[in-house]
Parts: sequence; structure tokens; C-alpha cells
Amino acid sequence: MRTHLLAPTSWLLGLLALGACGAASTPPDELAEPTLVGISYTLKVDASLTRANVRACFDGPAPDRLIAPAPAAELLVDARSDDGAPLLRGDVLDLSRLAPGECARWEIDLARAAWGRDVVRRGGEALVPPGLLLWRPAGVIPARVRVELPPGLHASAPWLDDERDDGVESRDDSREPSELSTDALAVPGNLAFVRAEPLRFSESGTDVEVAIFDGSLAVTRDGIERWLRAAIRAVDTFGDGFPVERLHVVVIPSGPGWRPVAFGLVRRGGGPSVMLLVHDEIPEEALVRDWTATHELSHLAMPRMYEEDRWISEGLATYFQEILRARGGLISEDDAWAAIASGFERGRVVGSGRTLWREARDMMRTGAFRRVYWAGTAWALEADLALRRRGHTLDGVLAASRARWSTREVWHGRDLLAECDRLLGEPVLLPLAERYGAQEEFPDTDALLRSIGVSFGARDLELADDAPLAELRRAIVAPPTR
Repeated sequence: MRTHLLAPTSWLLGLLALGACGAASTPPDELAEPTLVGISYTLKVDASLTRANVRACFDGPAPDRLIAPAPAAELLVDARSDDGAPLLRGDVLDLSRLAPGECARWEIDLARAAWGRDVVRRGGEALVPPGLLLWRPAGVIPARVRVELPPGLHASAPWLDDERDDGVESRDDSREPSELSTDALAVPGNLAFVRAEPLRFSESGTDVEVAIFDGSLAVTRDGIERWLRAAIRAVDTFGDGFPVERLHVVVIPSGPGWRPVAFGLVRRGGGPSVMLLVHDEIPEEALVRDWTATHELSHLAMPRMYEEDRWISEGLATYFQEILRARGGLISEDDAWAAIASGFERGRVVGSGRTLWREARDMMRTGAFRRVYWAGTAWALEADLALRRRGHTLDGVLAASRARWSTREVWHGRDLLAECDRLLGEPVLLPLAERYGAQEEFPDTDALLRSIGVSFGARDLELADDAPLAELRRAIVAPPTR
């Protein structure tokens, strides 16, 4: 996520408050209602996206209550049962008196949602976390969601099936609802309402859907597809290939600016979704070379982690944004190492004197993004070298751990690295992380770079092929052979 390059607009700062690339706080312990086995939602929005109406019906007795993320109660206009009885009690929908077979209905003020930190609204289009609209019971149960739209509006989300959204009128009830699990509504996700039909294609074994907001982008829809294909192919060089089978992307014009992408963010509620804010005047060639899409997609090759672990998750993504683009032919080997070396220099001059664990936890307050990202990158490079000396690779070990971490929503960094070390059969990654995490100063990256033959000469980067670990340096950026 380009946190250190953000334009200081209020809605972007609001997105920042969510945490770096969707870092997680501790989720609540919840138990499912013992008799509730499923819930069916019908979601309707008006043509101007000022109101959303939801009806929720239950398989079996209704739960005692429905809950939603904190801002949702402020947006609630009304909530009633089918017979008109009011349901709102504080910040929950009280269903304890709902008659058997009765459904709950509520209305959300989407116009006011534009003021919140979780929503992007541009003209007649919006990006909304589905949990803000679809209040949920405690626990994890199957959910079915029918989205009914006025003509000329499309809904796009990682859990919506392609053929079930074509902007049909709301009276069309012939389509089957999409399925997800209610725990997806507890995690921030992306539900986009856009005027243009979403762009859909397959690349590297992954089905991709792209919701593109209206605006004045210089790049065309075809150019957006070529840009994202190139980024996906680069990340396909990670470990055993591109890490997910289905990908959702939201592209939003962000006005004038010289950097290709102003901001990027990964959300995982209901499936992997990447939001990218693209500056208007940027040509396709600059987008293809830019690192942001590769950075965000690299996050999908690791699990969600907690706030204090941002230096691990962001360090890995920052390391791989350069390495994978070199492997994919988007930049040269020289460019990749020059970017890493210059990033170390930028990271060295910021920080608050905290340990790296604490710096990562507090970086939204201290602004020490560069230290967190680039100290984490140094750890990733040293970890990759240590693994390669043992006949392994960092991306290979992370890929091998995927079957384990995909069964848990959020991981502590230490637990993830301990799992990787278990797969290795020896402690490598966790002891190195403990050393880095305890440091109050930026690591000695000069020595690390010299060991692989990377240095800056009088004018340009120099790569020495006689350095002790030069062969490993070349192997890191070499395309995989599968």
C-alpha cells in the first residue's frame, strides 16, 4: 500500500485508518446460534445510490440479534419486522420477538455512508463493505445474497457470480442468489456499484473481474486489462504460481498526479479484492512498470496478519514487488536492486526509536511507514538468502505453508514463521524475525547488499559478480522453471 505517498485528502486518510493493506485487530470470539442454519438476504439499491433496502429471512428460528461494523448503526434509517414492529435496539437489530417464518427489513442511508471511512463514493458510483449493508448473526453460517439493481447499474464483488449481474431491473427474480459465509461480512470487503459493465478475463489460471469507476483516465479498458495481466503474470512467478483462483479488482480514477497509482489496498472479506486509485493522466506504459499492483497482489500470497506484524507483511510485499517484476520482465535486474537499495536509504532516515514490532503497531500514529516497510524488506532479503543457502526459497516456503494458513482468517506473524520453520525442519525464519523485531535502529543493509554484490558507484548501481552471494542474487530474480 502506498501509504507514504498518499495525497492528504480526507477520504484517503479515512481509508488509511483501516490499517496497512488491511492489517487486522483481534477479532471477537463468536458462537453461532445453535438452531440457525442459514440466512437469505435480498439487497436493493436505488438508481442514485442514496438508499439501500435489505430483507433478511432465516432457515429455522431467527437469531436473537443481527450486528454490523461500528459505523453501520449511524446509517440505519429504519428497521422493522414484516408486520411493522421496530427492531433497532442500540447498535443491534433485536430479533428476539420475531415470529417464526418472519423476516427482518432495514434501510441504509448510502448518501451518508459517503462521509464514513469505509466507503468511496464518486458521482453515481460507490464502493461499500458488504458488512455495512448486510447485518449478520453471530457466528459462521451459510448466507445467500440476491442483489437486485435498477437498469444501468452493475454490482461487482468477489463473491458475486459473473452471470448473476447484468444490471437487470429489480423485478427480475429469476436469478439464483450468490453464496458466501457470514464470517465474510465481519471482515472488510469490497462491493462496488458501477455504471460500466465489469471487465472480465482469465490470466495465469485466475478468473479476474475488474470494476472500473467512471472518470477521466488516460488508460483505456483494454490498457487496464493489459496492465493487470502483466502484474498477475509477474506474481505468477511466486512459489507455486499465482496464489488465488479468483481475483476481484476495483480501479478508481483519483484525479491529477504524477505517480501512476496514488494508493492501493487489499481487502479479503468474501474473497480477495484489490482497490487501486489511478491518476488520470498516466499512460498504460507507466502503469505496467509501476510497482503498486504487484505489491498488493503479493499480499495475497500470505495471510492477513495483525497490526504489530505489518513490518513482516509489508516487508514481504515490498521485497516481492521488486523481485517479481524483475522475474516477470517488467523491470531489469539492475532496476530491482536499485529500488531495494534506495528504499533502504529512505527507510534509514525515519523512525521513532521503538522496536520494529512496536513501530509497526504504532505507525499509523507516528508515520514511520518507510522504516516499517524497508526494515521488513531487509528481513525478507536476508531470510531469502538464508533459505537459498539451504536449498529453499522464501516464496517457495510461504507457498508451501498456504494449505495451513488458508484455514485461519488472521495469523500472528510469529505463528506463521514458526509454521514455516516446522515445514523446513529447523528454526530459520522465526529467530531472524525475533532479531529484526527487537531492533530499535534500522538494520545494517550495507553489509547485506555487499554480500550479494550490490553497491552504488560514482553515478549508477553496480552489480559485482564476484561477491560471495552473487549467484544467489541472480537466482532470486531469475524466472522460475516449472
